[in-house]
Amino acid sequence: MALTAGFLAGGAQPQANAGAFESDASVWLMQQMRAMQPGTLNGGMYTNKKGYHNTRAANDPSNYSVVDAEDKGGPANLAAAYDWTFEDAQNGSFGTIARYSNRLLASGKDPNDPRLDGWREFFGQTDNDREVEGWDFRYDRAATSDDTHLWHIHLSEDRDKVTGYDNKVALLSVLKGETVNQWRSTQLFTTTSTGGLVHTMRGRDGSWTGFADVKAATGAVVTPVDTASAMVAGEQHALVAGNDGELWHAIRRVDGPWTPFGNVEDFAGEIGAITRVAATEVGGALHVVVLGGENTIHHSVRSPNGSWTALHSVEPFAGDLSGYVDVAAAGFLNGELQVAVSMSTGGLLHTLRRTDGNWSPWGDVEAFAGNPGAAQSVSATEVNGIFHLVANYGFAGVRHSTRLPNGNWTPLLKIDDYTGNKTGFVLDVATTGFTSGELHVVALAAGGSVWHAARYPDGRWSAWGDVRAYAGNPGLATRVSIAAGWRS
Repeated sequence: MALTAGFLAGGAQPQANAGAFESDASVWLMQQMRAMQPGTLNGGMYTNKKGYHNTRAANDPSNYSVVDAEDKGGPANLAAAYDWTFEDAQNGSFGTIARYSNRLLASGKDPNDPRLDGWREFFGQTDNDREVEGWDFRYDRAATSDDTHLWHIHLSEDRDKVTGYDNKVALLSVLKGETVNQWRSTQLFTTTSTGGLVHTMRGRDGSWTGFADVKAATGAVVTPVDTASAMVAGEQHALVAGNDGELWHAIRRVDGPWTPFGNVEDFAGEIGAITRVAATEVGGALHVVVLGGENTIHHSVRSPNGSWTALHSVEPFAGDLSGYVDVAAAGFLNGELQVAVSMSTGGLLHTLRRTDGNWSPWGDVEAFAGNPGAAQSVSATEVNGIFHLVANYGFAGVRHSTRLPNGNWTPLLKIDDYTGNKTGFVLDVATTGFTSGELHVVALAAGGSVWHAARYPDGRWSAWGDVRAYAGNPGLATRVSIAAGWRS
């Protein structure tokens, strides 16, 4: 078959003005698929014909791509289809396209695999014959189409998800050949007393991968004094406050490899020595909150295009304080950023950045949640619109509280009272959450244990388990961060 301007003739040809009808997330997905399999092509997303390749507004109201509830949501002016072209299949070699088509087919047929629940269908080639295979994910049945799909994979996405990334990250997980547990994994980073930085992942079945050396993978030479991590569009962002006073950033890409660490302050501005860092995702962007300079709290945003806003002080907006010890941050689907800090006086304070960029004044958490003693390290996450705060109170134990959407706080309860076993004296804590309602907490004990426990949606807690028993012993862990690999 002939190539036209780099695209296979006969498929959904990209239109000259296609970008106006394609979401940023859709463009990103196509880039990720092409990077996953070098030599593949963008066979087209938007094209002016009936079906998912066209917008909802341009389709006849009776067209199958606009009648279901999933396709009545989302912008009416965006396409929701992708043609991923394989040049070797064009030449009659179907091994590569069959590998990806079979992964899609197996996932679609598996009732315990929800990763493609946000997709309508795919067509492709799973073998060496001249028949097109496919699957209707919405109605769980076989599907087929014309023979152009022998050399390109067609994907139709639910229109109400076309601007989001989570649905696309789930698809990429299938295409990569990951298991469901890998897709749902929890990512954990720790620094060690010897200057190391290591990483492990927890599957939803409770299994852990072995600790891996992040400094070796990235070529980093910095000695970390603190670390933070966040998932953004399926990629793991690692932040390190180094003993050189600088803030360093690296990304673990969707397909696994790491970028080198780069100095954030080269782009966001110098503020003096940074000692603590927190990170979270808000609206597809990475938000970073640090303790640095003259013991002040600063905030910066890394946009999806890689640019950073200037590190600016939060205090002119939330209030001028001194004596910060640690900082925690959590992003919300409504665009809010909530921040908590522990103080050298033992206090625990909270502020939030509203969607218009304004900050609320610092509020005293302990005035509403109780005062168990002197708060030390802190961590925070969002679970279904609720702010979860985990604070280390030293000999008074690791405590957990929630801030409800109406602003009320629940009491700071000692987690050991519910786990059935105890952590001992703790150096640092980290927490992350899932939309299933689960909360995961990690506590680094002075004795070396890397404790992990889960709080279930009904409020019950699991026992503390030592991650080292499964992931290996990285040495004495000193600071920890944890992020959900998937919000489920």
